[in-house]
Amino acid sequence: MLVNVDCPVEWLDHELYKSKKNGNVHCSLTFNNLSQQTVKGLKVIIFCYDQFGDPIDMGRNDNGFEYEIEFKEGLPPNCKRATDNKIVLSGYQNTRKIEVDILKVLFDDQSLWAKDTTESEKVELIKIENRVLLKFVQERAGADAAYFARQTQHRWTCVCGRLNRDTQPNCKRCSRGKEDVLTSYNDEATISHHLKIRKQKMKKMMKYSSYAAVVLLVVGGVFYGYKTKFTFSTVEDQKVREVLAADGIIDTSFIASEGSDGRGEFVIKYNKNGVVKNKVISDTTEPRIIDIDSNGVNEIVFTYTVAQSDQSKAQTFGWDDIYDFDIVKEELTFASSEYPDYYRNHYMPVLKKRSAESNDPLEKQALSVLLQAAEGIIQGNFIPDANQKEITLLMKANESSANPLKISKQDNTFYIQGVTLGMSIKEAIQILGEPNETFEINSKVAIWYLENDLKLTAEYAVAAIHYIDLGEFDQKTLEQSRKSLGEPTEKGQKNFSYITTTQALRFHEMVEPGDFRVQLMAPDSP
Repeated sequence: MLVNVDCPVEWLDHELYKSKKNGNVHCSLTFNNLSQQTVKGLKVIIFCYDQFGDPIDMGRNDNGFEYEIEFKEGLPPNCKRATDNKIVLSGYQNTRKIEVDILKVLFDDQSLWAKDTTESEKVELIKIENRVLLKFVQERAGADAAYFARQTQHRWTCVCGRLNRDTQPNCKRCSRGKEDVLTSYNDEATISHHLKIRKQKMKKMMKYSSYAAVVLLVVGGVFYGYKTKFTFSTVEDQKVREVLAADGIIDTSFIASEGSDGRGEFVIKYNKNGVVKNKVISDTTEPRIIDIDSNGVNEIVFTYTVAQSDQSKAQTFGWDDIYDFDIVKEELTFASSEYPDYYRNHYMPVLKKRSAESNDPLEKQALSVLLQAAEGIIQGNFIPDANQKEITLLMKANESSANPLKISKQDNTFYIQGVTLGMSIKEAIQILGEPNETFEINSKVAIWYLENDLKLTAEYAVAAIHYIDLGEFDQKTLEQSRKSLGEPTEKGQKNFSYITTTQALRFHEMVEPGDFRVQLMAPDSP
């Protein structure tokens, strides 16, 4: 990234867009106003680079062009904003990365800043890739902290990514202190050390809080005993024992609801400030209660069903998430990333055993994705979420790679990209979106151009689809899709058919060797 430490405006980021109509590449630029005046316009040079990071030379011995940017509403002080309009990178269709150098800044009072003799510097920022460490840094320093702080000759880089003069005690962008960021966030080892200290402090706080609660409750219990001359009934004795317990979970229970497929109410009985309470979590599966880190405090593990391929003969796949019970907030808190040992010692061995015993290639591949995610938690480069969004995305990505044509079978019905025979064209449009082409010959035809250069054609009369084909694809894609469907009903040298009582799914080679197409039609079609 190009940075001029003297410029009152800084370029932060960009987005690239490609027009489907003419193939032109556009960009939008985001700038941050570091000054105390409103900015009306900028003059910049935009440098264009290809996917290899090489300059795109247009025959002028440079890879950039000048462009004037106007902020119609103005760019206020200490404000960041994207350009009002997208900028056409005319003639630079192969652009995959850009750099921006600011030449002039026009303020609303018509005063001007010009680059003149000042210099722009190339800055290579190092992102904090470890997600656990990144989360810790952002909790301590703020959501914009994403980079390692670095000291170079006459310069230092803040965790927000801003380059500053060595003489500046605070970051020009975010005002963080130089000494603080350089000593706290300069490398992985330093951040890991601070994270470890925080965890130790939290455990000590919990331990001492429990001791203090016990002391107070014992004093209260003795006073109560003195008042009653220590003559407790059995029920009263039980109550006193509960009151004398330290803050924390006393017991847990689970009651399954009738006809709920194993779901029910999970109840946590806990003591807080001498009062015994119940926390009820409704409509949930039965969790496991485990003291993962052997510190005398139990963690709660819920297993969630995650998406799987319809073609797999495997049972459902389970992803485990770990929760702590926060006595102060009196609620479950998501904590999977805090317990890598659970995934190493409990979760992964079960998956590895299941994978070793499986003969289903789709099941083995899905299990490998779950194992990869668990390993990611251990290494700190995968952070799960309470809604299982991240793990679901991984499973869906795996399903797409395992079945790139998205061909599935349910009972006697085949689906191609979610569409099948007898389906109305309106339903197909809901699934695939508006077709790219429509026309009519002997019947009505709709064509969709899909990812990976695939073309799906559907023929329909009135409203119902009676023919579908998808192509063209290579031998590897064919084999991946066939693997999910099993053995064909009919098999030729380059042709494979899967036939049910109502449909026929036929793979065959095109005129060009190595290119294939799949058709879905009535079983008696030629």
